Amino acid sequence: MTDQPRPKAGRNQSTKRKGPAKPAEEPGTALWKKVLFVSVGVLFVVLMVVSSMGTSWLNMFQTVKAGSVVTTDVTIRDDQNRPILTSSQTLYSNAIKENRSVFLVSPLVIDAGLPYNDSVKTLPILAPSSGANYTLFGKEYDAISMAVVGMHPGGTKSIRLDANVTEEQNYTVEQFNQLGGDFNNTTIGDEMVLAFAENPASLYDNNTTPSYALRTTHVVNKSDDSLFLSFSHAVADLALAEVKTTN
Repeated sequence: MTDQPRPKAGRNQSTKRKGPAKPAEEPGTALWKKVLFVSVGVLFVVLMVVSSMGTSWLNMFQTVKAGSVVTTDVTIRDDQNRPILTSSQTLYSNAIKENRSVFLVSPLVIDAGLPYNDSVKTLPILAPSSGANYTLFGKEYDAISMAVVGMHPGGTKSIRLDANVTEEQNYTVEQFNQLGGDFNNTTIGDEMVLAFAENPASLYDNNTTPSYALRTTHVVNKSDDSLFLSFSHAVADLALAEVKTTN
């Protein structure tokens, strides 16, 4: 009897049938799938953010029209680009560190594009001390009201305020010193804050508390016996914060 060959130990004699080979993906298919998945993920995140904002995000597309009620930050500067009045807490704090005379006010709420016909516009002062108002000339406030028309929330603009207002006044040595100045130690360019009683009758009535309006001026010319103070402001920097919907 002939010996039959034996299988070698440890070798599996069973064979498995292989399934049909998977077709190879066309070039670029895998890349497009990745791009699609990433795009869907980004879109989902964007939709979540937009939905959490409600409709407020639509404000950025609003254009200020005449009659709109807007809120704008403002910084007013003199002809040497020095800030005089601002609604920016950061700018105010920096100016105070430099020992400058700057007043902090709230952002302006303005009826855009509507003429302002009063001679002055008073703004409540928040700091360095409250209780008094700052005076803007009516033409200055009117220029700001007209300038915000056409702006968008988040937009900025700088406008001239002294185009129609160039007010200077001459003071003798005695008059200037009576205002609280020091004529001998004052030079051209020096700033000075003047206070005006908004209710002059209160100065003679012990039962009425006077209210004051302040205005920053600066020396533009000086001789041996007099000097000129300029009351005009040069520039207003606007940063539009909000547009309220009007009917």
